[in-house]
Amino acid sequence: MVVFSCGAHTDLATVVQPIETSPRPPVLSPRQAPSLTATPAVFPTAVQAFSFPTWVAEFSNPIIAALESERPFFEDDFLPICIDQQQEWKVCATPEQRIYYQADEYDGLSISELALATARPTLDLQPDLQNGYALLNKGWFFVVPESAKNPYYALINQGALILSLPQGKENKDFWVYNPRFLYKNFAIQFDLQFYETQPDDVFRFQFEQGAGESFAFDLAKNKTWSFRWGAGLPQQEQVGVYEYFATEPVPILILAQGTQCAVYLNRVPLAYVEDCRTDSVSKLSVYAATFHLISKPSYSAAITIDNVKMWNLDQIETLP
Repeated sequence: MVVFSCGAHTDLATVVQPIETSPRPPVLSPRQAPSLTATPAVFPTAVQAFSFPTWVAEFSNPIIAALESERPFFEDDFLPICIDQQQEWKVCATPEQRIYYQADEYDGLSISELALATARPTLDLQPDLQNGYALLNKGWFFVVPESAKNPYYALINQGALILSLPQGKENKDFWVYNPRFLYKNFAIQFDLQFYETQPDDVFRFQFEQGAGESFAFDLAKNKTWSFRWGAGLPQQEQVGVYEYFATEPVPILILAQGTQCAVYLNRVPLAYVEDCRTDSVSKLSVYAATFHLISKPSYSAAITIDNVKMWNLDQIETLP
């Protein structure tokens, strides 16, 4: 298995206060304390054509090989870095791994340039990060239908991006987006984890190319998946099943180049479509790439997304 470490393409980020009207997740099982270092990209090992369908060797292997030496154009591990708005020394991490900053030190500096402060014994307890702190948000938003305050900042907590639907909510499809994802030809990698949800709850990654064209990859907790593509309705579709272990995140890699699309699940080739879209170029909306949680309103649901990395394939010179 090939592993490489990569830094964020930019230190620019938005420091925001969580919106009170944002949807709150149900009680989640405690996550493992997040690391305070960037998570390296872990790509599938290159495979031979005789082991998998020919599209692996002809389409995805060259892309994966090229990405091994490239930094992502966007990266977000949702690290628990905070800036205290009261200009007092505060802690924003687990008791075992603490980072201290002071607000006046942040002025004009990037997060990576802030100096560490000395830990003080009076701050041994983990603070409530939803009260009195500003979380680091690299441009994740959601939209509330008919709200005049759109967009809202998406909820980031426990070292991950959280998508949730409370019980009884009429909206059965909650989605988030990042306006930086304006690449037509791209590779995107992330970890998905279902929490205390029902078997029919579905995660969806959807890409709207414009001119009515789109493709979407659905992953259901009941261990089924689908890949749909085309313009208008009905769309063409591939379906299948997969293995899922509830305690482990599911690594997902999606490749889109030209007219071809491919999906890897758990670092294994899963789906490929030669004509998932046309190769025409159109202006992309800020909502081009969206992450969805689809559920029934009779119960609550929540998923987390972590370790997001995205590459603009049009800027990878080593691609054929």
